[in-house]
Amino acid sequence: MSLDSLMIRSANLLGAPLKDASGKKLGTIREIYFERDTGQARFVALEFGGLFGASGKFHPIPWRALRYDEASDSYLTDLGKDLLKNSPGYDRDQMNDTAYGWSEQAERYFRVDPV
Repeated sequence: MSLDSLMIRSANLLGAPLKDASGKKLGTIREIYFERDTGQARFVALEFGGLFGASGKFHPIPWRALRYDEASDSYLTDLGKDLLKNSPGYDRDQMNDTAYGWSEQAERYFRVDPV
């Protein structure tokens, strides 16, 4: 397997569905957050579909909780729907404010130790 085959363009990831282990869509990936110093992906901002498609709230999900599924060309997670729906949700301004501390809150919620 070549390195090129392991790469994905950010344009292809944004808007990608996140599905549960059975293949049911949980939401849509709207943003990817990288650690500035290492370049490592840390979180995706998941948006659940609301009555008119978008809820306006974003739920940071740890990158390491996702895995790519080549067969469905989407990302899967073993995190349950209820766990995700009850996870901390933020509006765009809160997600853009580095002082807000959403990443620490999400790490605590998902019990993900910082790298």
